[in-house]
Amino acid sequence: MVKPSCPTDSPSAYQNGYQQALEDFAIANLLTQLQSYSSADFDAVQMNLAQTEVESLAAMLIRDLTANLKGMAIAGYLNAIRHGSADISPNLFHPTCRKLSVLLPEIFPFVNPPRFFYGDKLRWIPDGDKTDWGIAIGRFYSFAPHLCAWTWCYLIWLDCLSPSYAWTVADTAWEDDLERMEEAA
Repeated sequence: MVKPSCPTDSPSAYQNGYQQALEDFAIANLLTQLQSYSSADFDAVQMNLAQTEVESLAAMLIRDLTANLKGMAIAGYLNAIRHGSADISPNLFHPTCRKLSVLLPEIFPFVNPPRFFYGDKLRWIPDGDKTDWGIAIGRFYSFAPHLCAWTWCYLIWLDCLSPSYAWTVADTAWEDDLERMEEAA
């Protein structure tokens, strides 16, 4: 009996999936950067790197990063992910966003007015034991990949007692992730 062919059995489907994984996890970008990297210490073009050398360098850099992880860096990246401020492809976590346009809405500037204003004391809506708080010092209207929609994003000057103040004095937060300190119970 002949086994029916499956799209995943084809080498091109495998290659497409492999290439997509390289894109999703920024490895393709790392490989491109390594091929063209230039500084006072290293010039990839002058070194005439072979593709296998570029791939080996990428693997060694990833291995080195893995071996030298720091809790504070992980916490900072997690904070960025949770507050939607990480520069991560929305396609990785939100496949439905692939079909949406990230162009400025045609109705702009006639959008919902911001809920918070400069000088408002705000905190992130608690999502565990610790939460950050501070004062709104700016805002902008932007595409929120985690919502697949446009919304207000705020620049928050952190209070010196806020947990993240140890590594940054300001952070951004999406409107739906914030509440006024006076509203907090």
